[in-house]
Amino acid sequence: MTDADRSPVLKAFGEAVRERRKARGFSQEGFAHYCGLDRSYMGSVERGERNVTLVNMERIIAALDMKPSEFFLTLDEHFRDLAVQRNAAHLNDFAPYFRPGIPRQTP
Repeated sequence: MTDADRSPVLKAFGEAVRERRKARGFSQEGFAHYCGLDRSYMGSVERGERNVTLVNMERIIAALDMKPSEFFLTLDEHFRDLAVQRNAAHLNDFAPYFRPGIPRQTP
């Protein structure tokens, strides 16, 4: 998977996990074990190659000793440009009826 193939939101999530993991002093392998996840899975999360399930997301955030709301606030650092965030949501193809600034249409 090339860097261009990765979703911006997955990359941002992975970078935030890596930053917080390192700040807590965990190696990637030690953190994966602490979360009850495989090290290779954790590596792919941190590289933005995995679309993490909600259950695994909760495990990771809890292991970082954070509330979900606290963790997701850290993603703001990765989405300073709202245009990048809108593109990350893939709304252009998936839900064109709900684009900001465009009158709402019904399917």
